[in-house]
Amino acid sequence: MNCLKNIFTVLGAGLLLSPFVSCKKLLDQDPINSPYNSVFWQNQRDAEQGVAGGYALLRKALTSNTEYNENMSHFAYGSLPAFEFSDYNQYDVRFLIKGGDGLNTADFLGSYLETYHDWTPYYKVITQANIMLHNIPNIPDAQFTDAPGKTRNRYLGEAYFMRAFSYLYMVRIWGDVPLVTKYDPDPVNAPNLPRISEKAVLDTCIADLKNAIRLLPWEYKNGSERAVRANRGAAFGLLAHAYMWRNFLNKGQVVSDVSNAIAAVDSVEKSGQYQLLDATMYPKIFHGKSQEGVFEINMQVANGEQQIEKGFYYNILKTPFITNKNSKIDAPNTDLINMLYDEESTDVRRQYYFTNLDADDQYSVMMCKFAGPNRENINYKNPGNFTDAAVDANIILMRYADLLLLRAEGYADQGNIGAALKDINLVRVRAHADPILPEDVSDIKEEAFLERSRELYGEGQRWYDLVRTGFLTNQDMNAGGIFPQDRFNAGGWKWPVGRVLFLNNSVVTQNAFWLGKVK
Repeated sequence: MNCLKNIFTVLGAGLLLSPFVSCKKLLDQDPINSPYNSVFWQNQRDAEQGVAGGYALLRKALTSNTEYNENMSHFAYGSLPAFEFSDYNQYDVRFLIKGGDGLNTADFLGSYLETYHDWTPYYKVITQANIMLHNIPNIPDAQFTDAPGKTRNRYLGEAYFMRAFSYLYMVRIWGDVPLVTKYDPDPVNAPNLPRISEKAVLDTCIADLKNAIRLLPWEYKNGSERAVRANRGAAFGLLAHAYMWRNFLNKGQVVSDVSNAIAAVDSVEKSGQYQLLDATMYPKIFHGKSQEGVFEINMQVANGEQQIEKGFYYNILKTPFITNKNSKIDAPNTDLINMLYDEESTDVRRQYYFTNLDADDQYSVMMCKFAGPNRENINYKNPGNFTDAAVDANIILMRYADLLLLRAEGYADQGNIGAALKDINLVRVRAHADPILPEDVSDIKEEAFLERSRELYGEGQRWYDLVRTGFLTNQDMNAGGIFPQDRFNAGGWKWPVGRVLFLNNSVVTQNAFWLGKVK
């Protein structure tokens, strides 16, 4: 069974996404169609545009919206299920988080459930990476305007990074996924691919990141590229996350997983390329391209990448942050907030991240960390009449605090309380919070997890932290939030595979927990 496919063609100075009639099998491949290869991949400019196309596809994958056009998918996967919000007017997401229970399944057939089930956007990134890895090595040295070896290596390193990022992202959502690591010049006749073991996919991801580390530089060509293009630090950071996820899959039985994750963060630290900014600089961190940023998706107004009057950042706010906007979609979970942040503490994250916490109406409580407590990152296309608002902030996928706290989690797994507290307290002191003393620690794993929850609240990280650490089923860690142990044991933390992916591929199977729940 064949159907239409979008083919993404890079033209001119930007990325032009144009529909082109063709056929597809499983993964809707071909961001740049093979007939263009003979005329496209000729010089450095072509390679640069191909890399830009890969980042554009990744941005699109992470900013997909629901049927109601409200939330970025990155936050729907990583924050909405993680008890960080007590309510959300997103019925499709609510259905998924509740595991198909508590709502009329018949109301959610068809397209309502498809947006978050479909891994196609990530395979478009992977296909683009495979095309780059196939073609860029063949561009003659004479066709590079900059140093050929160094420039070519950087592009190839970015391709390996994009592919690894996409596979790690999918493994954390769906578990087993199909694995494609080579450019296919004839996708129309490509065989159907089954899902393979998430461990095998993760091994490929780790191998890709080791290649990226070998090829990528630490430095950026200029400040405009900082954190929004992968460098060696981003590859080491993603490698740390990959090893910690593999530690979860291996149930802690492979000692080298944790030690390798720690070593990867050590490399980031020793590079001297990153630093923790003072808490007064939180708005700058979330605006993007700061000294704390490791890898981000560019959403800045200055680059024309902002989401005007839509997206997660916009929809969690209302007046006075967005003038004349009287409603919002999501309500932060004040029970979790009060559990994580002591109101009497000197920790400034409570006041920098949230506002109206004393309000009786939960929809008056807002998470303002991306906008800035004083609206530092709010932008209006028409400032005179306060219309066409956008939150001028990047999607922060990795930052230095995240990596330090991930290393703390690794040390906690090893039982190294002193080393874990050192990293935890670096982040706490930056937030003007009192350091945690060894004599105050009853469970260092809990301390590491809770500090990640405090620091990274709402950044699309906590769901994966909950799954990886096993704290997903611990009500005490979730302010009473419940995720049944039997659902976790059955792999119910994984998201369902979309129906559309079965149409042309009989060898793809549904995640076991969702069999019979998504029709």
